[in-house]
Amino acid sequence: MKLNTFSILAKCKETGMFGAAVASNFPGLGAHSPYIEADAGIIQTQGWVNPSLGLKGIQLLRDGATSHEVMNELLFQDPGRELRQVAVMDRYGNCSVYTGSENDDIKGHIIGDQYCVLGNILANQHVLPSMETAFLETEGNLAERLLASLLKGEEAGGDRRGKKAAVIKVEAIKGFPYVDFRVDDHPDPVKELTNIYYRNKGVLIDRYYEWVDSVQKGIRLGDETIEK
Repeated sequence: MKLNTFSILAKCKETGMFGAAVASNFPGLGAHSPYIEADAGIIQTQGWVNPSLGLKGIQLLRDGATSHEVMNELLFQDPGRELRQVAVMDRYGNCSVYTGSENDDIKGHIIGDQYCVLGNILANQHVLPSMETAFLETEGNLAERLLASLLKGEEAGGDRRGKKAAVIKVEAIKGFPYVDFRVDDHPDPVKELTNIYYRNKGVLIDRYYEWVDSVQKGIRLGDETIEK
């Protein structure tokens, strides 16, 4: 299946969090990618996607492999590598990206300092540079910078087939979901994803560490009563 058309991966230099945001014309893309694990890294698979690469890649990152080592191993095992577009970010924020020759044009990727943007079947050559600029120039936390990048990519043309799905995921502490929102079938998915984030930020995001602390102490959020 052809999905996950344009995306951005990044590690926050201040917090160490890993995050990714993706948009496509294909529904349900969040079920296949991105794969993110706190303290390990990110695997992003797109193009004619092979979802097994995500699981394999995360295990390799968990074991301490570098982004280049993981990429080499994944491509070596995949006979359809030229159909894939794959990005790997390791625990240090180093990126490795492979854009197979059989991905549909317009295709490409940009690698920066602890971030990368990639896409295929794009509307034009301006999509990826616009995403990079928005990410670098936006103030706010990692999720907000990723959303700004995705919005700018959509405004620049995005997926030339049209709009349908979008996803954002940020990992902070292993085992405690932080940001994980997706839109699977919507006429304006990137805008709707952004709206979902900001509508729920005060409940889920701003109180995240308070929630983690309450779980670890066995108390209710905002309540000093200990569970019996």
